[in-house]
Amino acid sequence: MSEKEVKKVKINKEAIMKQRKGFTLIELMIVIAIIIILAAIAIPNYLRMTDRARRSRIAGDFASMATAIEAYSVDWGAYPIITTDSAFGKGVDGTTTGMVSTAAIEITGTNGTTFPNTTDTFTNYSGATTLTGEDGGIEYMKAGTVASMYNPFIPTATAVVTAHDECYWYVSDDEGSTWTLYVVIKTSTPTYLARTDTVTDLQEVTVLPTAPMP
Repeated sequence: MSEKEVKKVKINKEAIMKQRKGFTLIELMIVIAIIIILAAIAIPNYLRMTDRARRSRIAGDFASMATAIEAYSVDWGAYPIITTDSAFGKGVDGTTTGMVSTAAIEITGTNGTTFPNTTDTFTNYSGATTLTGEDGGIEYMKAGTVASMYNPFIPTATAVVTAHDECYWYVSDDEGSTWTLYVVIKTSTPTYLARTDTVTDLQEVTVLPTAPMP
């Protein structure tokens, strides 16, 4: 290759290198700004969508429990009488330990892993008689269904805690004429979702729910 041709090749390479220059600082800043704007829009939408999904899960679980509670009242003439809040679901009742919470034992007719329940300190036990003359120990909800229920806002429930934050809760009045289901959704400033026998929609409250609700 002649010296003239070599110089020509070098000139062409230099031209190509100039055409391949990177992004300028301004261009990079514009790209970063666009990413930040998109994130500012997407993240709040994602959080709202997640919150709605969690609330829907709670509403569905409470609806299932409410159906079982209403069926229970037809047979026994009252709702399960539990005036001291009873935690139930994952973290309390399990597939290994069985039904431990008072609410779960009354609704599933199972005590621990024993079905039907035969312990007469409960209302729904085998040996008791319903208003229609049936033997107690009635299964209004599957034990496995209760054991699978958990607080979707705190899904790592492992035990009952005094802050009421890892489980679903049931409480009734003294006569079993009204009940409330509730769950904590925020611990920093205690906030709860609750539903009752008379109000099917979830209510968001900042005071620990009772039965009846104020």
